[in-house]
Amino acid sequence: MIRTLIPFAMGCLLVASVAGQDASSPSDSQTPQFESLFNGKDLAGWHGDDRFWRVEAGVLIGETTADNEAPHNTFLIHDGNFGDFELRFSYQVTGFNSGVQYRSVELDDFVVKGYQADFEAEWHDDGTVDNFSGMFFEENGRMFMGQRGDVVLVDDPPAGETKPVIRKIGSVGDPKELGSVIKRDGWNEYVVIARGFQFIHIINGRVMSIGIDEDETNRRADGVIAFQLHSGPAMQIKVKDMRIREF
Repeated sequence: MIRTLIPFAMGCLLVASVAGQDASSPSDSQTPQFESLFNGKDLAGWHGDDRFWRVEAGVLIGETTADNEAPHNTFLIHDGNFGDFELRFSYQVTGFNSGVQYRSVELDDFVVKGYQADFEAEWHDDGTVDNFSGMFFEENGRMFMGQRGDVVLVDDPPAGETKPVIRKIGSVGDPKELGSVIKRDGWNEYVVIARGFQFIHIINGRVMSIGIDEDETNRRADGVIAFQLHSGPAMQIKVKDMRIREF
C-alpha cells in the first residue's frame, strides 16, 4: 500500500517546495463540481448541541462564553458519510482552539473520534503563539500525529503495544513561517484532501502537513465531517463556503 501512496504525497510535497512554497490550487471553475455542505440559512443537514451553534448572515457560528461553557469538546456534525474527498471552507476563529473532523465516528453527546485538521486563534493576548493550525491530529484517539510543517508516516503499533510508530519522513516548511500566512483577522481558506490513507492539510494556499496512515489497526476509510468547539476558554468560530467533491 505504501508504494501507491508515497508518489501522491511526494508530488504534493514537491508543489509545496516550489516558488516560495505556494501550493495554491486551481479555482473551483477549473475543477470538478463541488457540492455545498451548508445552505447558509439554517443547520439543515447538521446536528449538534443547539446551545452553541447558530447561523447568521450566511455564516455558521459556533460560540462558547463564560456563561455558556462547553462541558467537553463539542461538535456540529454533518449527517453524511465521506471517504475520499477534497473539502474546502473559509474560517475565522477567536479565543481558543478548533478544527474540522473528517472520517470520524460519532460517539455520545455530540462527541466524535477521528482525524482532525486543526485551526485556532494562533495568537494570544499574552503574546504567545501556538503552532497547531494545519497539523495532523486524531481526536479521542492517537492524538498528535504530525505537527505543522511535518510529513509523517504512521505505522502499526509494535506487538503488545497500543501506540503507533510515527516517523517524520519530510517537511513542508518551518512551522512558524507557515503560520505567518494565517490571518488573525479576516477569513482563512482551508483545504483538506483525503485520498486512500494519504491526508493533506492546506491553509491559504500553503501545505501545512501531510500524513500517510499505515496503521491498519486504527485508521478509518470513511466517516463524518464535523466542526469542533473546544472546552475551556470562551471562543468563537465562523465558517462559510463549505463545499466538497468526492473522488
